[in-house]
Amino acid sequence: MHPPRLAFVDLETTGTTPRSDRITEIGIVQVDADGIREWSSLVHPGRPIPPAIQSLTGITDAMVAGAPPFAALADEIARRLDGYLFVAHNARFDHGFLREEFDRLERPFRPDVLCTVRLSRKLYPQYRSHSLDALIARHGLQVHARHRALDDARLLWHFWRDIHREFPAGRISELVDALAGHVPWPDYLDPALPRLLPDTHGVYVMRDVNSVPLYVGRGARLRDKVLSHFQPGNWKSAKARRLAEQVRSIEWQETGGAIGALLHENRLLRALSPLHNRRARSPMPAGDTHWPYDGPVGIREARIIHVVEGWQFLGSAADDQALYDLLDGGRAEYDHEVHRILRDRLALVPLLQLDRRRTA
Repeated sequence: MHPPRLAFVDLETTGTTPRSDRITEIGIVQVDADGIREWSSLVHPGRPIPPAIQSLTGITDAMVAGAPPFAALADEIARRLDGYLFVAHNARFDHGFLREEFDRLERPFRPDVLCTVRLSRKLYPQYRSHSLDALIARHGLQVHARHRALDDARLLWHFWRDIHREFPAGRISELVDALAGHVPWPDYLDPALPRLLPDTHGVYVMRDVNSVPLYVGRGARLRDKVLSHFQPGNWKSAKARRLAEQVRSIEWQETGGAIGALLHENRLLRALSPLHNRRARSPMPAGDTHWPYDGPVGIREARIIHVVEGWQFLGSAADDQALYDLLDGGRAEYDHEVHRILRDRLALVPLLQLDRRRTA
């Protein structure tokens, strides 16, 4: 049996937001049957690096001035990651930045992903912190230049070796399969789906062979949630097993965050009445149901704005035109489920006051 093909990845960036920030350095440690190979490169981010980030990483504007842009490195990065398990610490960050860069180039990027934060939590539940600095201290890992991409990628490889000295390989393999979404995927479903499903907040609809809606769900990690339906260990009832056997297609939508997932799930449940959802009627909320705002408001989650008016969810928009189209639509009627979802949440999130007159 060949050892797994692993790519330990770390990035340095100009900030924390993939949509507006850019990569300044990438480091990859490939481990496979042929041995260990290391590669790294500075990346020209196309914008200044904030002083605080320069101080943290030691990567300055002068250092990246002559570095290639991501587009010039994309082929090399894709080649080194193709067919490898993408291993990163807080993998949503590194994977999110790379996926955003490949999306800008209109190129697919859907590796299997393993987060070593989540792996550490499973192996060492007695510890509170699982940051990379905590792992360095706990495992006695040696690092030459912290917050440089290749050195931090090497730390993950050292962590991987350390846990294999402490735990049986079978235990680690079992956890990796679960965390990376390696499930016995049914042959009656599109084999590409596990790679295509995003690791973000979203909703999904499962349909049968006649496209009849079977189930509507939501998840903070959409990929994990959908794949869990096909893991026999998660089947708590015969009904759960029947659902997995009946599904023939799955569609999904990224929602930007938890509020959007709740709103879209409610809308889909109302519109589709899926066979396997048990939808109890919620009581009408007690107290004042008056809409407290002057017209529609927007709730921003990631790059998406959810539009609500009169305790009615009008929809979500990812760009100005889609937002204007929503505001141009008909006025809303009260929805007690939307009221239930939002009544305690609206006071906790920044709201955008929207003006229908802008669309006139």
